[in-house]
Amino acid sequence: MSRELFKSMTYKDGKVYTRQCSNNVYPKDYYSEENIGLTRRYKELGQIDFEKWFITNGLMTGNIEILSGSNKILQKLNYIANLLWEDKGFRELKDKEDKAFMKSLSSKTESDKELASKESIMVKEDISKYVSSFYDTHNMKFKNKERER
Repeated sequence: MSRELFKSMTYKDGKVYTRQCSNNVYPKDYYSEENIGLTRRYKELGQIDFEKWFITNGLMTGNIEILSGSNKILQKLNYIANLLWEDKGFRELKDKEDKAFMKSLSSKTESDKELASKESIMVKEDISKYVSSFYDTHNMKFKNKERER
């Protein structure tokens, strides 16, 4: 499975710049450039909601890996993502998501597939809300730690 390896992510002039490369490309060249897809999402959502989306749809799915020595933005997002994996409530929601997915795979009728699909959508919404709340709480803690330094 291919993953994107991120070394840094910065916001400048309403754009998202990253230093990244794919894990299956050699040699690994990490050069900074605007990530057009992330910039589009950043403009749609704003910084805070973008970071919540990035955690949910990038870090928590395994599509993006944060490398050691990354910048402060990625360190914060990775810290929150790691805390999420340790959180019992989040793990229960992920288990529900897995069960809903398995239910959709084993559905034999269209009505069963539709019910499983609706259940999956509801669980994904619950996960998104949970991550949003979790982010808000832990982002404040992270900012307070930064001020103490």
